[in-house]
Amino acid sequence: MSFILYLMRHAKSDWSKAGISDFDRPINRRGQKNARHIGQWLLEHNNIPQQIVSSAALRAKQTTELVVEELDSKPEKVFYDDKLYLASAKTLLEYIQVYKAGLNSLMLLAHNPGIEDLVAYLLTKSEPSGASTLSITTANVAVFNYDDNDFDIYNDKAELIEFIRPNDISH
Repeated sequence: MSFILYLMRHAKSDWSKAGISDFDRPINRRGQKNARHIGQWLLEHNNIPQQIVSSAALRAKQTTELVVEELDSKPEKVFYDDKLYLASAKTLLEYIQVYKAGLNSLMLLAHNPGIEDLVAYLLTKSEPSGASTLSITTANVAVFNYDDNDFDIYNDKAELIEFIRPNDISH
């Protein structure tokens, strides 16, 4: 059975209030709308992650909650982890390797530059002859498919099967 890996960057954050720490910055109105659009797209295309592991930063948590609200069938588990806040691609790879056990799909929701670096790394492994990099702007989702759930994130190739931008979704 194949394994689906969803890599998502948090939705657009709100910079209007001075004095808020970066960790505690919420998402803005556009971010709320975009997170809901991603959830609706996932539902409409029957792409419900079995489990979600998200950064514990407020904007990532709010993004996760809004995506999940749009899903009829909820993920089995949703985890929030402080260590995913501004995590490097290396840290994100470690999380995938740990959390994928026993699953058929996993969504990792984090921040740039880590999430963008991770997508670039996976693309390079999959298409070493001139793989293009993707700019992972807010609320973008890269969806990768592995042949089975026993893959090694460090060595096995994945296929990029979807790249979703909220602006490309008509709702």
